[in-house]
Amino acid sequence: MGNNVSNTSILSSDGQATSYPATVHWVLVSAAATGGAWQLNDSTDDSGTDLISGVQAANTSQFLRLGANGEGALIFSTAVYVDIPGSNITITVGHS
Repeated sequence: MGNNVSNTSILSSDGQATSYPATVHWVLVSAAATGGAWQLNDSTDDSGTDLISGVQAANTSQFLRLGANGEGALIFSTAVYVDIPGSNITITVGHS
């Protein structure tokens, strides 16, 4: 899912994908019966700047390759914090 990825983090509720600065190359979002909103914040908690967010429809999955041709991606200068306001969402973050 990306040659530049050295780590993956899987979260199904709010939490840190990393506790350090990172480059996010791709995100896989999967929703169960209800779906809902999700965000990736440049922070160690839910107070940071949202660098990417979306709403995932119920019973669907979406793979998002970030940056031009998967290169460059999104730079998180503090850390990568996953915010899932609702429930039934699982986010996998490919980062280095």
